[in-house]
Amino acid sequence: MTPAPASELATAVRTALTPFVTDPTASTLCDLSRAVSKMTAYANSGHYAGRSHEVPGPWTDSYFACDHAHEHIQNVNHTFATSTAPAPLDVRTVKYAVLAAVALFDDAVRSDTPNPGAAHEFSVFAIARSAAHLLGSGWRAEPGLHNTSGLIQHSVGEDYLLAVGDVGDMSPELYVEGDDHRHILWDTAGEDLPALAQRVADIIRDPALA
Repeated sequence: MTPAPASELATAVRTALTPFVTDPTASTLCDLSRAVSKMTAYANSGHYAGRSHEVPGPWTDSYFACDHAHEHIQNVNHTFATSTAPAPLDVRTVKYAVLAAVALFDDAVRSDTPNPGAAHEFSVFAIARSAAHLLGSGWRAEPGLHNTSGLIQHSVGEDYLLAVGDVGDMSPELYVEGDDHRHILWDTAGEDLPALAQRVADIIRDPALA
């Protein structure tokens, strides 16, 4: 059997989520669990390109978000097993965990089909997260609103903002901002996520490289 396209898997999860939230029963939970399982399997399949779960990236985040949603689904399933109705808080927890998993799954799908003419259409946070991984121990990244920016931080207090903004009267460009200086990444068209992350990491190591 040919696997369903990624977009159909995400749609199926959204479709199964609504009945569960409206009427949380063992049956609607089972339908939701099946849909999330298929999305999880896709995120953890060959589409992963053999990458380790320890390496940050859109599919890594998608897989772990799906796994996290499954944990909450199983908790509610245990509640049904005791012939008890789940608390409203448990239903909301499942809802938001599943929505987060779908959002990251969509982000991973988009990362596989970038527009070569606009490199900044990658999730900016995905670039920031990968750059933090390249910088090594002590570095981490926090997402901005809807992953449209990323704050790259070191445990000793250094931090750099990665975002997209207007540069004079030109098109928006990706930039790294830190120590009251903005370092613009020029000519990013056609660059993939690893290349952009490497450029960001290099700038943080040595701002003169901007």
